[in-house]
Amino acid sequence: MAPRKPSFIRSLLSLHRYIGLSVAIIAIHLSITGILLNHTNDIGIDKNYINSSTVLGWYGISHPASLSGHKLNEHWISQWNDDIYFNKKIIGQSINPLRGATTTEHFFALATSETIWLITIDGDIIEKLNAPGEKLGDIIQLGHQNKFIVIKTEQGLFKADADLVSWQPIEDTGIVWSDMDIVPAQLSDEIFTQGHSISWERVLLDVHSGRIATKAGTFLIDLAGIALIILAISGFTIWFKRRRRQL
Repeated sequence: MAPRKPSFIRSLLSLHRYIGLSVAIIAIHLSITGILLNHTNDIGIDKNYINSSTVLGWYGISHPASLSGHKLNEHWISQWNDDIYFNKKIIGQSINPLRGATTTEHFFALATSETIWLITIDGDIIEKLNAPGEKLGDIIQLGHQNKFIVIKTEQGLFKADADLVSWQPIEDTGIVWSDMDIVPAQLSDEIFTQGHSISWERVLLDVHSGRIATKAGTFLIDLAGIALIILAISGFTIWFKRRRRQL
């Protein structure tokens, strides 16, 4: 007697079983990460940014071992990328490099190569002034002399009046220049952490989609999605065929 050929239902059932076993782990992975993504606000990972250099390295983001800045009393003025920081608060942006920060009688002042910012002792911007670049050249260094703002430019040393309207050339006597120093490690870590947009929610989303493992991970998740579609179709077909046979 010739061996009995497997029926269509049996073949489909076998295919259904093997596909189900193959994608079971990925289906669990998608389910768990999908549930977590639905509650990112509740668990607080949508605004919790990465400070792990290893994880940031996966996204091609790196930061220097230390950050330089200017100390004003107990405060720090620094720049990372295009952001200007007062302690760990971003107070503005500038594509021009930070040249210094100093104190005056009533406020703080910082300078980029082309502008001078006046800020309160709480880090709020009072005014941004264009430096006299056309006449004096770009700012190289910032300081103060008897509480009056002094700048060093390509043309020499100049001191501003009380309203920062006119600038007069001066001699290099009694000037306290703003020097660069290393920002404390804890503060620089906080600045680096908020200086990018990679949150744990973003990481979880990339884990869910497979993008965390670049193209190979995305391709695997795509295959799993196709397999789940086949699983659903084969399952429905098996049920429908058996239902018809029973009827």
